[in-house]
Amino acid sequence: MFLQQLVKITGLSEAYIIKLARTASHRYRTYQIPKRKSGVRTIDHPSRHLKFLQRWLVRNIFSYAPVHPSVYSYKEGVSIRQHASLHVKSKYTLRIDFRDFFPSIKSADVQKLLDKNVERFPFQLTDRDIHIILSLSSKDGKLTIGAPCSPAVSNAIMYDFDKHWSQRSKRLNVIYSRYADDIYFSTNRSGVLSKILSELKEHLATRDSPRLILNNAKTVFASRKRRRVVTGIVITPTRKLSLGREKKRQLRTLTFLFGKGQLDRDRAKSLQGFLSYASTIEPIFISRLRKKFGDELISKIVQMP
Repeated sequence: MFLQQLVKITGLSEAYIIKLARTASHRYRTYQIPKRKSGVRTIDHPSRHLKFLQRWLVRNIFSYAPVHPSVYSYKEGVSIRQHASLHVKSKYTLRIDFRDFFPSIKSADVQKLLDKNVERFPFQLTDRDIHIILSLSSKDGKLTIGAPCSPAVSNAIMYDFDKHWSQRSKRLNVIYSRYADDIYFSTNRSGVLSKILSELKEHLATRDSPRLILNNAKTVFASRKRRRVVTGIVITPTRKLSLGREKKRQLRTLTFLFGKGQLDRDRAKSLQGFLSYASTIEPIFISRLRKKFGDELISKIVQMP
């Protein structure tokens, strides 16, 4: 039934869909982009038809699997400001990062997800259907950065993990949240976050689906005495959300260059998006930009077609 519906809705032939599934791992364009600080990130971009089918799977299969309320990534109507606000009143924060998050999630993990939620899906899935879904949603048996289905699949697969740590944190008067491969704990209790980290390491050592590894170099303990950052947003010692000095400096510089006519179209559009982002995080800073550069210039950037 699933395959027949896929043929009917997509307009692709059954033979072609099966061929796509069989050869899916060879239908990616792989390239690298620089990371923000150092190193490179490998992107696997699926071909047009494969991407189309992956998006269809997200809408018609994976979106029916539950995602825990403590997750703030890849969810419609949820912003990073809401996520950062969750931790703004806490004195202490722990940020933990998973190494190679998407590739750590294997086809076997996806199959467990499908088996567990089989009654939630609008289609009855046969073993053959599941095999096709696994092939279409992974490359060489694992999720990739660049595939449109990876975010939705990972969020659903992490449900039990998120539920466990949300409940455990609540018992310790700790706030838990996850944003993609970053997890955050915050509290007003001194010393409890070290206990959380130790327990988390033990938990991961006994967990086999998915098998996740911490990126210890990115583990950060922070308190109100030092700069705290949650999903790129600075939490000030006065418990307010801020863009941070570096982003403010960049915005002032780009706005100045725009006013001098020294930004090309692409950079100007980037500035427009940057201003939109800034207005949601720290609206008062936009007011300061208007005072510094004038309402007319800022409005020109914001209203640029």
